[in-house]
Amino acid sequence: MKYKMILLIVFGFILIPSLSIAGITYNSKEFKDVIKQLDMQGHADHDLSTCTVKKVYYDEVVEMLEQGKSGKEIIQFYVDEYGQAALRTPGNQGADLVAWAMPALGFLTGAIIVAVLIKKMITKKEAAGTGFSSIDYWSSSAEKEITEKTIEEERRKLF
Repeated sequence: MKYKMILLIVFGFILIPSLSIAGITYNSKEFKDVIKQLDMQGHADHDLSTCTVKKVYYDEVVEMLEQGKSGKEIIQFYVDEYGQAALRTPGNQGADLVAWAMPALGFLTGAIIVAVLIKKMITKKEAAGTGFSSIDYWSSSAEKEITEKTIEEERRKLF
């Protein structure tokens, strides 16, 4: 009986450390929820096995989660330390909305500028009489006939 009791106690001591370690891992939901929001100084898309910065972030987040900090507290810790650059995406409040709107506004402005320039070029050519409708492609009728025959021969070869 004593042998069974000693074996049970030893087994318990062996099992206790593994239970505490199994709490938070790289695969736990809480960890993944926090890590997917962090940019990790531009290393978020690198491989964990080769990127030391990413390893440091992973270890810090696991340590904070094991200390009982919530995901929001961890995110706020990194925002306080690195600013909005700590996050993969900008926030969606107040001045952070500018970061979402600027790419669209820049694209729209560029498209408008290009459209206006093209329209000016077309109207300038039409006003000068060199528009697309008044271009004479052949300098003589013989050149036109030769080109038409060549095109017709090539068309017959293909079709």
